[in-house]
Amino acid sequence: MPTGPDAAAAGRPSAIRTLHLFAPVLKDAGGEACAALLRHLAAGRTDRAAAAYCRWFRILADEGWAGDAWAAHIAQAVATCANPFTLAADPAAGLSAAARADLEHLEHLAHGGVLDAAAAALADAGHAVVPARDLGHRRPQGVAGRLAGGRDWARLADTLRQAALAGGAGPFAATDAWRWVTDPGGHGIAQPIAHPDNPGTLHGYEMERAQVTANTERFLNGLPSNDVLLYGDRGTGKSSTVKALLPRFAGRGLRLLELNRRDLPDLAEICERLAGQPQHFIVFVDDLSFGADDGSYRDAKAALQGGLVARPPNVRVYATSNRRHLLQERFADRPRPDDDDPRAGDAVEEMLSLSDRFGLTVVFPAPDQALYLEIVSHLAAAAGLDLPAAELRAQALRWALTYNGRSGRTARQFIDAVAAAGRV
Repeated sequence: MPTGPDAAAAGRPSAIRTLHLFAPVLKDAGGEACAALLRHLAAGRTDRAAAAYCRWFRILADEGWAGDAWAAHIAQAVATCANPFTLAADPAAGLSAAARADLEHLEHLAHGGVLDAAAAALADAGHAVVPARDLGHRRPQGVAGRLAGGRDWARLADTLRQAALAGGAGPFAATDAWRWVTDPGGHGIAQPIAHPDNPGTLHGYEMERAQVTANTERFLNGLPSNDVLLYGDRGTGKSSTVKALLPRFAGRGLRLLELNRRDLPDLAEICERLAGQPQHFIVFVDDLSFGADDGSYRDAKAALQGGLVARPPNVRVYATSNRRHLLQERFADRPRPDDDDPRAGDAVEEMLSLSDRFGLTVVFPAPDQALYLEIVSHLAAAAGLDLPAAELRAQALRWALTYNGRSGRTARQFIDAVAAAGRV
């Protein structure tokens, strides 16, 4: 390992140079921390270089890579980088040459000892630093794994491109769950969800969930499929049914994008951004409902169906609601015999037609006592609770009367309370 002047030379700022196509690989937090480290080290500012090294180390530690964490970080970023080369079915010669040149440089940065030399230089200056190795248990998969553990990255250029064409490139290839948010400038952006909620194994409502699963299977297979409205009483597992699709189908390219009801008018923009991606996207709108005086349902109708922009084949909308027609309906809104407005019924029909925009409606009714107790028994077994059946039944029924009535959510809350207390 080089030390002293040789280490400083190996860690010169030019070790991170401008890239033709793969520049985003070094524009993330890890790349910027590495650039700062080498810049400060070359200028002889070892205190600042040491601080940058520790910041760079923490970033890699958060990612939790096994083995050479820096090589794994770069390899993963390369494998998911979207650029004109990785997205080209038949790249021009200039693109291929630029890609190979970038990959040669990135390989040197990952495997050429640049960061080892920087660590040695810091050690010579009296700063104790730990090598960025074995910081977790994650290992890059697929082509990223081949890059992290191998050499001659330029020879893998076409392999990298084929993998990107098949599985996608860019952020959607690396993250399964997203939420649509509005930045301070009013622009909508897709924000990754690092740890999406996994409801685990669900019990009850098998027929209802089977309809949602079958529709999703058709969607992933490129067959005719529908937008889905999951309607029913609160706590019956509507949202969990949608969330459970992700761990089941993410490996087949399913992605989940959570969209707030008020942002439904952004659906056309979302579809434009997702069109052409190899993944299939479910835009998930939880608790879709509107008040009687909320005119924004008209925007929702246009967004769901009725605009000029065609919905791309890789996007579907799944929504949950506690209201069958999604809008609060009042008796005063219904036409009366003495009403002077001959078209009074048209307004009501317009309001109630929003739910018709969904091709498939799946109803989740409140569970009867037998189903509620069946769910309780299943959850108790999964939690490892060893309780007499009669006692479990009596306490579960009492809990439902005291709290939110019979539902799958109530059953879960009851079991969680029992498990937390360690007893009934």
